[in-house]
Amino acid sequence: MACTIAVIPAAGLGTRMRPLTYYVAKELLPLGSLPALDYIMQELAECEITDAVLVSSEDKKPYFEFYAGECLKRYGITCHITLQENPMGLGHAVLCAKEVVGNNQFVVALPDDILVKENATKKLIAAADSVCGSAILGLRVDREDVEKYGIIKAQKDSLLVDSFIEKPKKSEAPSNLAIVGRYCFSPLLWAELEAHLAKKLATNDPKELDLTVPMNSLIASGQKIIVSEFNGIRHDTGKMDGYLKAFCELANSKR
Repeated sequence: MACTIAVIPAAGLGTRMRPLTYYVAKELLPLGSLPALDYIMQELAECEITDAVLVSSEDKKPYFEFYAGECLKRYGITCHITLQENPMGLGHAVLCAKEVVGNNQFVVALPDDILVKENATKKLIAAADSVCGSAILGLRVDREDVEKYGIIKAQKDSLLVDSFIEKPKKSEAPSNLAIVGRYCFSPLLWAELEAHLAKKLATNDPKELDLTVPMNSLIASGQKIIVSEFNGIRHDTGKMDGYLKAFCELANSKR
């Protein structure tokens, strides 16, 4: 079955981008002549994605309601807006989209990661299909930076994932292959997310529900997750210096 739906977690308040985000949702700030979210939608439209679930907060919902109409006209993608009322991490944000996504393969696209020069999502979907499982996007980073990322321990001959380690110390990192903002998941992820959320709530665990722990559980249950390495250019627009650099570079170049 073709992958036709994506989840875009967009409930964050963008505090690192203030004062800009006092006036507009971070995901809709301009990058060159386009709102940042358009780069994601262009990428998804090239993969024949027809639906996107925007996981929003109540305060940001009006911005996305307006954007949804423009997105349908420009890219043929229908935006479904759902709310993350009690933010508890990326895994929780993705779980908020379950009712819309249902029992379908789906992409997760993090809007802070603007990826150009290569369609990462297209490669990711193909990789997931090749193992009848899930796929994550990997990027080689400097060893000095591994503590900032989820790091992948993969089989060298096949790039099948053995495990994920969230923000390891440099001395404990199994590689310098980091998870960056695209995923393609089997619907089997839902059960793992729900189980880990229930455990978190039952134990009053203050840690955010991320995706690495449920993904490790998927692997432990016998499901395959494969790495697709990204060879294009990544812009991290979630902080001011990265946003300004991306604005300048994208304003002066064609995608």
